[in-house]
Amino acid sequence: MTRLIRTGLPAGTFLLVATRFLVYLGVQAAYFIGIIGTLTYEVGASTWALAGAVGFFNLFIIFGNAAGGTLLDVRGPRLHAAVTLAVAVATSVLFQLATPGVTNVLAMSCAFGFATGLGFAFLSAYPAYLTDDADELKRVNALLAVVSNVAVVVGPAVGGLIATVLPAQRVFLATAVFSAAAALPAYLLVERVLRVRAARVRSRALDAPEPEPAAAEPDAPGATAPSAAAPESAPDAPSATFADSVRTVFTVPSLALLFGVGVLAYTGYGAFDPLESLFYRDVLHVGIAWMGWLSSAAGAGSVIGSLLAIRVPRAHVDVLTLILLIALQGVGCLLYVGTPYVACALAGQMVLGCAFGMVTPLQNTLVQMHAPIEVLGRVNSVMNAGFNGAGALPLFAAPALAAIFGVQGVLVGASLVVLAVPLVYLAVHRRTVARIVAEERKRGQEG
Repeated sequence: MTRLIRTGLPAGTFLLVATRFLVYLGVQAAYFIGIIGTLTYEVGASTWALAGAVGFFNLFIIFGNAAGGTLLDVRGPRLHAAVTLAVAVATSVLFQLATPGVTNVLAMSCAFGFATGLGFAFLSAYPAYLTDDADELKRVNALLAVVSNVAVVVGPAVGGLIATVLPAQRVFLATAVFSAAAALPAYLLVERVLRVRAARVRSRALDAPEPEPAAAEPDAPGATAPSAAAPESAPDAPSATFADSVRTVFTVPSLALLFGVGVLAYTGYGAFDPLESLFYRDVLHVGIAWMGWLSSAAGAGSVIGSLLAIRVPRAHVDVLTLILLIALQGVGCLLYVGTPYVACALAGQMVLGCAFGMVTPLQNTLVQMHAPIEVLGRVNSVMNAGFNGAGALPLFAAPALAAIFGVQGVLVGASLVVLAVPLVYLAVHRRTVARIVAEERKRGQEG
């Protein structure tokens, strides 16, 4: 068990928090304004181009997730962190050399999506390297969610300020700066992670049964003794394939349930990204800077939600709580896009953000509890491939539907999907949910 510092958090937590905050701050400062804002306000792109930008972004997040998860599992956190930060800086700087245009922005969407996907493991996998205790995991994930949502407040505000005086693509310079700044805490973090990883390898070696007599003798040619000297190789990970990670997701009941309800709910969110900026421009009648202010309102709500997540009793860290919180996100979506008034949009973003701020740490905690650490990076890649893939499904239907029902009509319909899906899923799978919840609460009492 990891030794705790005075705060009750595993040692290394604050280095992970600092790394995640700086990396995600760069993403939040740049994506919405730098890609969607450039296409909407500076290029005057069509809804199809906006859908393409979001679709490519989500697709390459999936690719980045898969690459990052595999890199973490097979080569270890040191190389994963170095590659992630280098790619983030390089893509942000290269975009400054491109002239604004649909093709260049779409290319940037691909590159930035890949960089974003690489960095997701800081949030989804690294906490399990610091501790395997459920209560500690919940606290670490909640704290990560708090700082992530602070980034959602600060990042768009920084991007909005930059966009008021400079072309929108210059917001990516903020990404380069923040990602470079993350190098120091990331370096110190992976040294801590590597020590913990080495201790676990040694523990597994000491606890392993003696080899069978038929096994190779220690001095036999090619035989090697267990060693923790090179933890970066993740000794248990290479034997597992990506297909094994997919199998893990669908054979562990709680992971399968998390995957199913998440995929269905994210399908509703898919209509938002290509139409949201048009909603601001044509329904709310606000300028590009409001893309930052409204996103910051969601971030403020998420900070509150993340702080509330810390107070969730261990007995209620389960899939039922998660499903109900996803339904609350649907309520926030309806308030956000249901009227032409900015005040209502702000309130909706706060409610949506609050629910999201509780969902993220709870979901990550459940995945980390049930997935073996040796394949955790790839299990998270599978989960997030499903979520991002589901969110991409409605992208190209959204422009056609908007031509028929209007931008606001499609967004309201998508909000209803986000609200209804978890409730319908709960009704249809109530016995499975009840069984998993009973097991989770029993485990909480035993812990």
